[in-house]
Amino acid sequence: MMRSAINYGFTAEQTIQYSQELDHLMNLYDRMSITNSKETKPAQIYLNY
Repeated sequence: MMRSAINYGFTAEQTIQYSQELDHLMNLYDRMSITNSKETKPAQIYLNY
């Protein structure tokens, strides 16, 4: 995405598409992280520190 922004500009359609795809992937990752953290038992969280 950054290479596209540097080469074509931040408002170029290609850059915006990359940005939207990155946003989508980051949202999926965030949802997966939240789901996995809810499945973790409190004792496991305590032991990880």
